[in-house]
Amino acid sequence: MKHLIGDKSFYKRLIAVALPIVVQQLITSSVQLVDNVMVGSLGELAIDSVSAVNQLYFIVILVTFGTLGGAGVFTAQYYGSKDYDKLKQTFRFKLIAALFIVTLSFFILTFFGRSLFSLFTDNAIILNQAEDYFRIVRWSMFPWAISVGISFTFRETGTTKPLLYISLATIITNTFLNYLLIFGNFGFPQLGINGAAIATLISRILEFGLLLILAIKKGHLFNTKITELFKIEGVVLKAIIIMAIPLMLNEVLWSTGQTIFIEAYSTRGANAYAAANITGAISQLVFVVFGGISTGIAVMVGNTLGENKLDQARDNSKKLIFAAMVTAFVMGLILFAASFFILDIYDVLDETKRYAEFNIRVNALIIPVLAFNVAMYFTLR
Repeated sequence: MKHLIGDKSFYKRLIAVALPIVVQQLITSSVQLVDNVMVGSLGELAIDSVSAVNQLYFIVILVTFGTLGGAGVFTAQYYGSKDYDKLKQTFRFKLIAALFIVTLSFFILTFFGRSLFSLFTDNAIILNQAEDYFRIVRWSMFPWAISVGISFTFRETGTTKPLLYISLATIITNTFLNYLLIFGNFGFPQLGINGAAIATLISRILEFGLLLILAIKKGHLFNTKITELFKIEGVVLKAIIIMAIPLMLNEVLWSTGQTIFIEAYSTRGANAYAAANITGAISQLVFVVFGGISTGIAVMVGNTLGENKLDQARDNSKKLIFAAMVTAFVMGLILFAASFFILDIYDVLDETKRYAEFNIRVNALIIPVLAFNVAMYFTLR
């Protein structure tokens, strides 16, 4: 048992690396919950309309994460071995790959969006609202793509605190704009879910701007000129692609499975579909631990591998997996306790609340298992 518990310096480093990401994602999840509640105040149909779009966007996000994760494996190792030229090449790959994925997704969803949204519902009102919402929010995909390439690289090189501040600024902006534009407060037009789409677009542009400034000022180890964007050595590109393809396919399969799972809920009616989306929004408050796990492993295992300290990397991975499960167990207890009162913030039908309450409690019970899976996944990656 002792070999699973680290010393004071181990946890001090883990907290320094992982805590800003956990706090960042906690803030993000809290605001997503607020957004969910704001949209939910417009009724189950509004929740379902936004969720139909976000469920497909979820696939795009995870495919991007999986592809960039392949490059991120090498980013962490090149940073550990101080091979900064190749580190820059991994960053270039991330930008190219992320922009390619979102551009392809943009056109697919633009031309076939209604058909894809109809996988979740045959309600004409929901489909029309989903299309209106998507026409605005789709433009946020491009600044997001560059932002995720920058933020992933900062994480993998152990710089996490500035990302917290940028997320905080982005989230506050998004929440305030939601308040203004969804409900028409302070003289602004009352735009409903279209207001939420505009708020998302503006906040994504702000996030991109702030991350770009951070990369210029603090990312000298990896930032690159536009003219050198495609300057990637064949051997580096081949290694990244070999790593990225299975990770991308993994995310395609997993995200598609999750989408089919949500689609199954939609066949049980608007209440069940809304409950599934409410469950996801609330559960994310404790699932933030997964972001800390992935970042901690990237730095404390990935960087250590780059330094060729194999025994230390192996030892760190065991301690990180154990720490993840213990933390997740505590978070699961908090989520289970919250299920008794947190749904009161929603203005939805009692039947919807009843479904969501049951689902949240199931999530609370399985989060230690999920944490183990996530820790193993990122360790092996």
